[in-house]
Amino acid sequence: MDFRELTYITAVADYRSVTEAAKRLYISQPSLSYIISKVEEDMGVKLFDRKTNPISLTYAGERYVKTARQILVLKDNLRRELSDIGHGQKGRINIGIPTERAGYMLPKVIGRFREIYPNVEIYLQESKSEEIINNLMNDKIAFCVLPGGDDHLPPGVRTEYIYTERLFLVTSKDMIASELIKDSSSEGAYPRVDFKKLSELPFIILKRGQYIRRKVDAIFKRFDFIPKEVMEVSSCISATQLASSGLGITIVPERAIEPFKNPDFNVYNFSDEEDSWDVNVVYKDGIYLDEAERALIKTMKEAFADKAVHR
Repeated sequence: MDFRELTYITAVADYRSVTEAAKRLYISQPSLSYIISKVEEDMGVKLFDRKTNPISLTYAGERYVKTARQILVLKDNLRRELSDIGHGQKGRINIGIPTERAGYMLPKVIGRFREIYPNVEIYLQESKSEEIINNLMNDKIAFCVLPGGDDHLPPGVRTEYIYTERLFLVTSKDMIASELIKDSSSEGAYPRVDFKKLSELPFIILKRGQYIRRKVDAIFKRFDFIPKEVMEVSSCISATQLASSGLGITIVPERAIEPFKNPDFNVYNFSDEEDSWDVNVVYKDGIYLDEAERALIKTMKEAFADKAVHR
């Protein structure tokens, strides 16, 4: 048993296909099939049930893959520690982050980080929140950046706070009647809209698998609110643009409003209480974050310090 075999077997388990795993590992399918057969012969057990489609793990295979992942994590932790000993001047950081959030946060972070670590490569895995968490738990990334609290995270992870992001209602200029709008309570604050009276208006929401969708569903439940008509989209920026065009109303985080310097839409508070979420770094308990990874997290906190809430 060697690290290469461990990596190859776990890849087949992840992709549930020898063909797909071989493609991702940059080796030929016959070579990968030979390695699997060799490991099974050495172990004296079958690791995969090839009669199922897609391919699945046997019970022995499940035990092998679970232990293999633990061994690979220990190996990676050792590599990171040795990298720190060598001052962390070279290497690669694997992080997960939702696509839109990457476009919003990383331009404010990468330049500062590369001033300190010019030779450290940052490899992004951009996807929906649920898939990012899955990649984290399967040790495909060192850490991820996600909105929300611990309630939507699996056991065995830790979070570090970066900043707080507020949620607002966005509509076109003429979408909401004036009698539904209340004056803002403080100078510079957005006016508040009577949210419960908006159920007849079309609503634009994000597709499932993203944290914003879970948050908006919770807001609907809190207000006992059922929108009459719903359009689902994949992007908060798209939701904001569609709302500004008069196709519906939407609830989006502040970051989806900020890029519009001269917005052709209205922004409202929709509740007496402030709806917001924390943006956190998330990593597995027991994982070793090396000097460069710690520096990247610190840089994120510094870049968004003006949006952080002191607790």
